[in-house]
Amino acid sequence: MRQEEPARPRATDRRRRIAGATLAASLAVTITGIAAIGLAPDRFDAVRVELDDSTSGSSSDGGPSGAGVYRVDTDDPVVFVTIDDGHHPSSEALDIIREHEMPVSVFLNEDPVVYNHSYFAEYVEMGNYVHSHTLSHPDLTRLDTARQENEICGMVDILDDRYSEAGHVGSLLRPPYGASNEATAAAAQRCGLDTIVHWTVTAEDGRLSFAAGDGLQPGDIILTHFTEDLPDNLDRIRELADDSGLTIARLEDRL
Repeated sequence: MRQEEPARPRATDRRRRIAGATLAASLAVTITGIAAIGLAPDRFDAVRVELDDSTSGSSSDGGPSGAGVYRVDTDDPVVFVTIDDGHHPSSEALDIIREHEMPVSVFLNEDPVVYNHSYFAEYVEMGNYVHSHTLSHPDLTRLDTARQENEICGMVDILDDRYSEAGHVGSLLRPPYGASNEATAAAAQRCGLDTIVHWTVTAEDGRLSFAAGDGLQPGDIILTHFTEDLPDNLDRIRELADDSGLTIARLEDRL
């Protein structure tokens, strides 16, 4: 029998514990999101090397680094699915995830949670974690540290208020557009978060795009969104993972 996991501490308690901590993060790469920068095919291998250098996602004092995690450093045949935003809840997508027991990591903004709290509660009830994707989806690199902290922590507080009893409010941050800097890492740490998560694969319109090569690789983090094409994207992810001999695993178990 699966034992109930203890509830994670509220964001305000997490911030009290780590107040005054010194951040020693350094940028390992300056990539702001694979899908946003239009890399030419001959740059993919070089990018994969840079991404491998930034997979730890932590600074020397245990806080998140500005670079964040693009893929999980593993040889295990696993990949990870992350779903962002939340503006188009899909019962069909929920049914796919439930039917196939597909673990997903959900990164949410404020309005979707306010207006569709019960929908995302179903993800939590299946054992999935919800994480901060900021309140209003800004480009964080255009904000100072205080405003970044408000965006990140504010969303953590909302998730804690809604879902903390289930113990599945996570400690990851997905910065909108994949845009983060050292101020983002500092703000995330003060919000009690420990890892900035980016991606190496995107799923859109039922098709996958890869940062390197032409298929899924162990450790890939897949980005998709709560959009009308989410059911098609989930089906394609599952099919391609099966064809590649890969299992969709829970990201929070590896970070």
